[in-house]
Amino acid sequence: MDSKRPVKETPERLGPERRCILSTKSMPTDMLVRLVIDPDGKLVPDVAAKLPGRGLWITANGPLVRNELKSGRLLKAASRSLKTSLKKEAVSLELVETITMLLTKRCLDRLGLEQRAGNLVTGFDKIKAALAKKGSGEPALVFAASDGADDGRRKIKSAVGALVPVVDYFDRDQLSNALGRDNAVHVLVLESGGTEKLKADIGRLVGLSATE
Repeated sequence: MDSKRPVKETPERLGPERRCILSTKSMPTDMLVRLVIDPDGKLVPDVAAKLPGRGLWITANGPLVRNELKSGRLLKAASRSLKTSLKKEAVSLELVETITMLLTKRCLDRLGLEQRAGNLVTGFDKIKAALAKKGSGEPALVFAASDGADDGRRKIKSAVGALVPVVDYFDRDQLSNALGRDNAVHVLVLESGGTEKLKADIGRLVGLSATE
């Protein structure tokens, strides 16, 4: 997503709250990432928050998580939260990269599902036509390939309007592979039952990819 245009907070996105063990702040779960202990005693990401067992939550803030990993404070906070003594090797220093990889797959898989459900429009001209056509569905967000032309991104942002988030996190190969199409540069996602989760996952990806 455009780093200067975070996903707009809406009441629909404000779900159950949990406490981040790093910041100690309570916030909606769609701004956090759940971690659980696997059978080998290691902390692993549970991006769908569905794995069994006692878990803990960390904010999707890349710089903060990396700093807490390097300092060892994440390990200590996790041990306190889980009421156990975790070994140093229980927490990978590549945790942020692993979470990013899982969330990326989750987002791209969701795009494939939305396409099969008929909730996607690809191509700049087709998107403009869909936006102008009544009864074609409400726009939820637009994907613009990160390696596409700057002029194209400006045009698609102008076409969809300021209220529709424009995501430029994925490149054209990632979008094309997810949709089974050649040269997917612009993709409109129409509102559906899964778009709020998609927005939340993208918001988490943006937070994790932040550099400061």
